[in-house]
Amino acid sequence: MSNELNHFIVHVKDRRETGAFLSWLMAAPAPLEWGRFTQVTSANGVGIDFLDDQVAPVGINRSHIAFLVTDEEFDAIIGRIAEREVPFWADPLLRVEGEINDEYGGRGVYVLDPGGTCAIEFMTTPYGDKPSVRSGVRSEVVTAG
Repeated sequence: MSNELNHFIVHVKDRRETGAFLSWLMAAPAPLEWGRFTQVTSANGVGIDFLDDQVAPVGINRSHIAFLVTDEEFDAIIGRIAEREVPFWADPLLRVEGEINDEYGGRGVYVLDPGGTCAIEFMTTPYGDKPSVRSGVRSEVVTAG
């Protein structure tokens, strides 16, 4: 049996605003309304369902969504970010503002959705075998016990 990711739910402050923002960044089709959810679908068919009525805004933990994009797509995304002067960061902890990173021989950038509850990452190269210095993650292996 294959295990293929189909969709996942991200709690945000305003599902429609976040869905429209992500669709705009990716130059993707408009989000779909699925009852209580606003869904953006990735190029590989994974649905990202934004939900805003189940968790109070103060109780939302920051989520993280990462997209692998081509160099051309990355350039276009950076252009849209500049067009609207959207703040961006080089690292997942949002410490290095106004820069992109060159992790693993590619480029990467992080932005926050309009409600500030979802970090959206775009990268041109998949992660390597070990966490980068910028990731803020220890590089020890964790095994199930």
